Amino acid sequence: MSDQGPSHPAPDRAHRRYGLVYGPAALQAAARGDRLVWALHRAALDQGFVPVVPAVVVLDAVRVVGDDPHLARFLLGTEIEPLDGTHAFDLGVVAHAAGTDSPATIAVVECAARRTVAAVTARSPGTAELAGVLGHDLVLHPI
Repeated sequence: MSDQGPSHPAPDRAHRRYGLVYGPAALQAAARGDRLVWALHRAALDQGFVPVVPAVVVLDAVRVVGDDPHLARFLLGTEIEPLDGTHAFDLGVVAHAAGTDSPATIAVVECAARRTVAAVTARSPGTAELAGVLGHDLVLHPI
């Protein structure tokens, strides 16, 4: 055994993700009672993290699942990030640059990039392109 320390480098703390942003697939899974999503949510809250949900993602999820009590309960443990005119304009610029037309996907990837957190949502064709436009190394936990 060497006195020079471990043979592998220590993980780079700058690249760790200490939070979550939920996309529509995560909210739809929560509404269905998906155990994995609920366990991930509980674990985040137990660790002191408050997952973020862009407001447009709430709209998209409710559009699909309706006024679901499981979804409402799930959202109680989140920060719903508002969307004002300036932010909406900025998201539109990113969407145009990436050629993406899903407002929810745009909001999730941009939020993850800005906050340097992981995204929990479905894979979509525009996700990687958006992350590239933003210069973000997206950590995606697909649902």
